[in-house]
Amino acid sequence: MEGFVLRTRDQLKLEVICKVYDGRMNRKEAQRLLNISERTLRRYVKKYSIDGIKFIKHGNFRRAPKNKTSEDLRKLVQKIAQEKYYDFNMTHLKEKILEELGVRINYETLRKWCHEINLVKKAKRRRTKPRFNRPRMTQEGLFEQMDGSHHYWFGGRFLCLLAIIDDATSEVYARFYEGETSLACMDFLNRFVAKKGRFKVLYTDRAGVYGGIKREHFSQVERALGELGTQVIYAHSPEAKGRIERLFSTLQDRLVPEMRLQGISTIEEANEYLERYLPNVHNPNYMVQAQNPISGFEALPTGCDLNQIFCMKEYRVVGKDHTISVDALKWMISDPLKHSIARQLMEIRFDKYGKWEAYFAGRKIKLTLVQKLKKAAA
Repeated sequence: MEGFVLRTRDQLKLEVICKVYDGRMNRKEAQRLLNISERTLRRYVKKYSIDGIKFIKHGNFRRAPKNKTSEDLRKLVQKIAQEKYYDFNMTHLKEKILEELGVRINYETLRKWCHEINLVKKAKRRRTKPRFNRPRMTQEGLFEQMDGSHHYWFGGRFLCLLAIIDDATSEVYARFYEGETSLACMDFLNRFVAKKGRFKVLYTDRAGVYGGIKREHFSQVERALGELGTQVIYAHSPEAKGRIERLFSTLQDRLVPEMRLQGISTIEEANEYLERYLPNVHNPNYMVQAQNPISGFEALPTGCDLNQIFCMKEYRVVGKDHTISVDALKWMISDPLKHSIARQLMEIRFDKYGKWEAYFAGRKIKLTLVQKLKKAAA
């Protein structure tokens, strides 16, 4: 038999059956050696008498299985993977093949095909330090994890994806920004609270923009959340906020190639795509049901203006002549006052466009620019 190689087990089986057939070995001893029943031994001896050495191999030897995938499909999938989905992971690629060709391919089969064309991503190194699981919160809106991921997301641009993930359900909300700045975080949280409502706790890292040890009690984000009634808790390690760290790993693996296929090149296009992708594709696949179906998000109080909370606030000391300095210009209070507010702090609120307004004791104050007189000619 051409190309026929006997394994050690097969060699023993052939030797024992030959001896039994020639009458050189007792059948009981053969059964013990091969660990088979009397009926199986009779069947082996009969097949040997008819087929000779060929009886060793199963009848399906060298026969293609009925469920074998066609060679044409294998070549088509490999071609599509190389030309279009070369940066997709196996699970993601499997979903795309099903979506495009309408064919459901076994994971290991697809992985084998991709190995043949060197398209399998290397497995990430796993940490060895032991970590202990923290149970999820029971309600959505109680505990939100927020962070930013700087990456080459689309068009070769190094941008920041700000994301927030609910600890109870893993529901994700995200937007792209130029960087993880105070104004970007303010705008992001403003949009999130306007959409979902007020939440209880924000869990984030100790970066200065959130009020970590570098800017403790001086962060605009921490101040705004405090006004909203939300507590900020700081993580002491990346592993502590593993849920959002794993989210960024998933999004970098899936979102980057998806946006490449969409031809996205601007932040506006990317954010529009996120508004469709997250609620329709990502969240349905990764969200879980909270233990308590009652939402922990709270409606905003009547008259609450988020734009007046999520803005940059600075303070100026009112001079004895009831003037303040903003942007190197002197401004005088033009509203009538019953009492002097000299030496008091005036609150200046800046929006994301740099425009500002003055407030004192929660009331908007009108200011007039003080004109500086030019020196008389000598």
